[in-house]
Amino acid sequence: MSTFETWATGGDPGRAGHVLGWVGYDASCPVCSTLARRWGPVLGRRGYRFVPLQAKAMSDLLGLMPGQLPGEIQLALGDGSVMGGTDALLFLACQVGWMRPMAWLARRGWVRPAVDRAYRWLARNRHCLGDACEVPLRRATRGHAAFFETP
Repeated sequence: MSTFETWATGGDPGRAGHVLGWVGYDASCPVCSTLARRWGPVLGRRGYRFVPLQAKAMSDLLGLMPGQLPGEIQLALGDGSVMGGTDALLFLACQVGWMRPMAWLARRGWVRPAVDRAYRWLARNRHCLGDACEVPLRRATRGHAAFFETP
């Protein structure tokens, strides 16, 4: 039995019920963890479960090497397909009625590249957002500290 089948049939403790997909997030990231806590119940009612990317079962599901951590959110669907980053976020946004118009707009013309750039920036700087920056500051030639990387 595959990991998808095991999880879908409730083989993962605490994950019983009809599951359409698993949202992998970086549990070491304060921003990601906060968003998972906030959106977990909303998307949970729609069949999606949040699982830390650090969990062995999630690594196995995504085919990651031990210690490998993707730099973006991952969405593993019950049919075996996997998507990440902006694609995963927009897919999940479409699952929530009031967010569908925003997801539709985010997929259009010039808006999509802007959304992709914003997401990549957020993913790169996620450990430097919030109360404490976990990434060492870089010193510029004039002695200024750069808190964030630019897109």
